[in-house]
Amino acid sequence: MIVNEPKYMTVKQALLHQIQVGKLRPGDKLPNEEDLMKQFHVSGITIRKAMTELANEGAITRIKRKGSFVNGAQAADHSSHLIAFILSAEDNYDVSYMKIIKGAQQVAAEFNYSLIVEWSNENLAVEQSSIQKMLDRKVDGFLIYPFDPIQSKDNYLIIEQNNIPYLLVDRYNVDHPSYFSGSNNYDGAILATRELMRLKHTKIKFASYHFFLHSEQERFAGYCSAMRQAGFPVTDDNLLTRVDYDALADSILKRDVTALFCCNDKLAIEMIEKLTDRRVRIPQDVSIMGFDDWDHSSNLSIGLSTVRQNFEEIGRNAANLLHQVILGKTHGRNTKILSGVSLVIRESTCENPYA
Repeated sequence: MIVNEPKYMTVKQALLHQIQVGKLRPGDKLPNEEDLMKQFHVSGITIRKAMTELANEGAITRIKRKGSFVNGAQAADHSSHLIAFILSAEDNYDVSYMKIIKGAQQVAAEFNYSLIVEWSNENLAVEQSSIQKMLDRKVDGFLIYPFDPIQSKDNYLIIEQNNIPYLLVDRYNVDHPSYFSGSNNYDGAILATRELMRLKHTKIKFASYHFFLHSEQERFAGYCSAMRQAGFPVTDDNLLTRVDYDALADSILKRDVTALFCCNDKLAIEMIEKLTDRRVRIPQDVSIMGFDDWDHSSNLSIGLSTVRQNFEEIGRNAANLLHQVILGKTHGRNTKILSGVSLVIRESTCENPYA
């Protein structure tokens, strides 16, 4: 059975991390009990228990009427200066993953950390094995890009049992609080939908790829909000989760659909290919909008209009926040950092010629 970590352990681990990464150096005096109570929002009993354990383990020395001081060798002995990035990717050659890794690695290096990347290929057992391997290497923290953050919950609990900080990237489980770095999906979807409406489209459908993901649900929510604010009804028919391309092409040619907002560029590109095969003209018959701005989205036969995510910034934010957690500076495991998004307009969208 999993139980919540005792408060004194949280305090102990946070102080130990500050020692390990050099924020508290050998010989430094620790804050007094009252200051630590304010810093960690706990009682004096909790602080005293944490300090007793640190003293018993040799991390600090407590001197009566003088205070507590960091011992000499503790920092070098207990910090691996390693961060593990567990990445459950659908396509190992997707440049967006590389950009996230690049951003995270840049920040990790600034803090004298090395980043170890483990690919788990959408497999929960492989993800668990990777986590255990990194725990055995005594990493100081985890960045995790899960395929399905709900199914991965038991793997997170393994990390939590070992009292190691972790942060989710791009995707999270709304029912399991965690540190998170991703994009502002909701506002990005509003931007995209409003752009299609500016082009005089009113019959807009939202196409999903993996609707179990909260990120796609956020994009759909932003789309719904923009539609309703403009006075357009939103029903179950507005959401496409499994695309019947023959039926969709027929609806487009009948003018029942004039624009498609796809939850990601991968689906948008598939839409363009499948509909073109069915003699649907892009954008004359239907405008198509994506979300991501893959590197090759501008190099297609029809350049894709899309919402640009800043993948390197997501990686940088992830590593920065994880470092703060390792130092014990961040309170509240539900802290999230959302990177801004922007519209990129190319040839796959145009003004509705039938408006």
